[in-house]
Amino acid sequence: MLMASAELHAQTARRGSGNTAAKDSADALVTFRENIAAIHQRDQARYLATYVHTDRLVRHSPAGMETGYENWSARKTNAWPDTLIVREMRVTPIAPGVVYGYYRYIGVPVPGDTLTGVSTRVFVRTPEGMRITVSASWNDPAPPAR
Repeated sequence: MLMASAELHAQTARRGSGNTAAKDSADALVTFRENIAAIHQRDQARYLATYVHTDRLVRHSPAGMETGYENWSARKTNAWPDTLIVREMRVTPIAPGVVYGYYRYIGVPVPGDTLTGVSTRVFVRTPEGMRITVSASWNDPAPPAR
């Protein structure tokens, strides 16, 4: 099984090399930036447009994993952080039409409360362009109290 997985990865890397991987990465980065801009502007429709609208949407947080677009709480609520600062945004192709993205954040959910952490995304090529199919986010551990 390991050998088959390694060979599949090698074949995928060869097919995804060159212009396809570069285009996938560039397109994913555009969608990534659009996603963050929508958060900054508190634009729910624009934010939701960056995600797949299928049962293949996966969201993961310290609270657990949820799947599907239809019952996603973000479709029904309009909760936004007071401030979101994105650092170290990066993307890398992992297969043709699939790109992994990562960023570190400083967030202020409400004035006076600051959190730092990591957020990741997996982007897939759809007929509408690159869309987020996996989203995960978790805060850094709180420093020990003194």
